[in-house]
Amino acid sequence: MLKSTVVPHELRAFNKLFSQMEHGFNYSSFFSDFVEFLTESFMPQRVGVYERLKQQYGDLDRFVQLTQELILLQQSQIVTDTDWYDGLGNYYECLTSRGKSQLLGQFFTPEHVCDLMVRLQGCEESLKGKRQKVYDPSCGSGRLLLAFHALAPGNYHFAADLDPICARMTAVNMALHGCEGEAVCMDSLKWEWRFGYRVNRLLPLAGCPSIETIEPEDSYLFGSFREKKQLQPDPSKPAQTRPQGAYKEPQHIGQVAQNGQLILF
Repeated sequence: MLKSTVVPHELRAFNKLFSQMEHGFNYSSFFSDFVEFLTESFMPQRVGVYERLKQQYGDLDRFVQLTQELILLQQSQIVTDTDWYDGLGNYYECLTSRGKSQLLGQFFTPEHVCDLMVRLQGCEESLKGKRQKVYDPSCGSGRLLLAFHALAPGNYHFAADLDPICARMTAVNMALHGCEGEAVCMDSLKWEWRFGYRVNRLLPLAGCPSIETIEPEDSYLFGSFREKKQLQPDPSKPAQTRPQGAYKEPQHIGQVAQNGQLILF
């Protein structure tokens, strides 16, 4: 169990439950499995994670209890329309301080610095509902996008990270906060795809958060870059025209909620 001195006060109940649930298992692998469980929990169609975890752990009760505690934690921390909270990322950092691990080993930008950075980048309330595209090529747990969304909801958010745990945490955070967009596990420098998710496509239609798996050809972020790369002139080849109808910009089909945040209860 993590010492209470390294766990923020609001996370101590979650930490106590997590320590009970992960007893007998590798804590980093257990956390990774929990994040995968959360990701599939928002999927309209399962992709086999539940079945794998049930076979590995015997049942899913421990993950269900942790999910309930996480949702209650998020609800208690988001009080006003402009609040956001990264419970997963905060606890990930606590586990990182527990010791070195092959799976865990990152620290993220502090919340107040994220709020400052998005304002320095020009984010303001006047951008609410403008359907602007916001991109973070090294998203961590998605904090910069959460900060942007809390201040100016109603835009499209595109997140990428090389770490699969971070990509999944970002997808879950986006789903919980009502962000629309994509969370992709990829190398942003080499532009190499691993896997990706479309987040909250169904939110304007059904009013509930969703995470759906996508392939590179389904990704607006990945596809638009590849299209631009194809348009770069090659002196050794004849000039080519722009491909027609390849990657379409996402179309908004619903109105932004009054406060822009997803209401959990």
